[in-house]
Amino acid sequence: MSSAPERLSDRLEARLGEAEPADHGTLVRELESTVEELRIIEEELRVQNEELRATRDRLDAERERYASLFDLAPVGYVVSDSDGVVRELNRMAAELLGREARFLRGKPLAALVGPERRAPFRALVREAAQGVRWQDEVPFIQVDGGRTRLLVQAVGPGAGADKAIRWSLAEPPPASMSAAQTAERAELASAHTLQRTRLSALLDRLHYAVVSVNSSLRVTYANSAATDLLGHEGTLVESTLVDPWPEPSLCTIAARMFEHRADPAEARATLDHGQLAYDVLALPPDASGDALLVIADVTAHERRQRAERDFVANAAHQLRTPVSAIASAIEVLQGGAKEDPEARDRFLAHLDRQCDRLVRLTRALLLLARAQALAEVPAVEVVPLRPLLAGVARGLRPAGGIKLTLDCPFTLAAIANRDLLEQAIGNFAENAAKYTVEGEIVLCAERAGQHVRIVVSDTGPGADLPTGGSFERFYRDPAVQGEGFGLGLAIAGEAVRALHGELEIESSDAGTRIVVTLPAAMVRRR
Repeated sequence: MSSAPERLSDRLEARLGEAEPADHGTLVRELESTVEELRIIEEELRVQNEELRATRDRLDAERERYASLFDLAPVGYVVSDSDGVVRELNRMAAELLGREARFLRGKPLAALVGPERRAPFRALVREAAQGVRWQDEVPFIQVDGGRTRLLVQAVGPGAGADKAIRWSLAEPPPASMSAAQTAERAELASAHTLQRTRLSALLDRLHYAVVSVNSSLRVTYANSAATDLLGHEGTLVESTLVDPWPEPSLCTIAARMFEHRADPAEARATLDHGQLAYDVLALPPDASGDALLVIADVTAHERRQRAERDFVANAAHQLRTPVSAIASAIEVLQGGAKEDPEARDRFLAHLDRQCDRLVRLTRALLLLARAQALAEVPAVEVVPLRPLLAGVARGLRPAGGIKLTLDCPFTLAAIANRDLLEQAIGNFAENAAKYTVEGEIVLCAERAGQHVRIVVSDTGPGADLPTGGSFERFYRDPAVQGEGFGLGLAIAGEAVRALHGELEIESSDAGTRIVVTLPAAMVRRR
């Protein structure tokens, strides 16, 4: 039988005989390329077939190995359906039940139990079908009519499609033991209890919540962190697992661990609009038959990462203005202004102010990022408000015809961090100057009991505020056109929160009014 390349070669010769001589070269090259591709495909298919054969051989070997281990096990093993009808059993199980395996397959186990225990045994089968694990001594009828008592353990089906019940059969331990055997067993039990106590004490010291559950999602172990997290009064052990949050469902994750060939799973739960975060690791059952859930509180880690991301965005937004001003002044000086002493001094003074502003702005951004990550509390001092508001006013560039009013007593001061406060008030004022096209911008401060109220108001178009105010990051009013990334007010709001101040905003068609409330102080005038 000829191969595909040979058949194509025959077709090539026939095609050459029909084609014009001028087309022979092109036709030959095309068909040779096709033949080469088919040879490659044929080789790939051959390799794949060899791999499939090797995989099938490995699977057959594993099946034979599993069957041998199952059949030669020193304990009797039986697999039944959910009604207790035998599907498969090993050699030891057949010997303990006193019958050949071929006569036991397809037969209900309850039919082999003594009549006096048959009804209770059926009830235990139903419990096992519901996932309840149990162990008991059961009398089985022998072929000769006698009784043999076997220690029976039933493990119910998991959460997967396979509803089989798995049984282990063994001869019960002798009723009487020697004093040495009794002492040895007591010593082993004591050592086991001590080991469990030490392990439990170690797990209780973890900050992670550790929970183990059986196939019925009943808690078999929970450390102290798990009890605190799941909010259960008293002990969690022997209670049914509950969901501490809506999504992702902890019960669903745990149930999946009992599916056939389940893999470890990871999930993240975010609560309170991102203020709380938990990582969940679920592990399938081990030899104990219990699945394990490990829940880690990653709120602090998420807060630090969010602060780092915010710092980058804040820095890109806030550093743009002083850097642009410095670049513009340098460009003017290089364009000829440096030859005019008066203009040169004016622009150098402008550069000095902008560089100083850049230094203070960088310091404020770093302090704000650390405060957001809860890594540093901003240092506070008595900040005179008149010079601060005057400096903010000098830095504004409102449209022509806009009246800029400053109203603040010389003796009024606030207890705050100067860099953060200047950053917040400066952003509010720059936002007012950007969107006010006519009317007035007012910067004022007034005493209000033990506090001071700093007010920035304008007569610009009122903002269409989203839910939660206009301090959401990257929010920009779609009705207001202009440059920017929607970060100015968000950064200002974060700065006020870092100072533990109160922030109010009122916006209407008549303009916007922003009020910052901080603890008050007084400045002595000499």
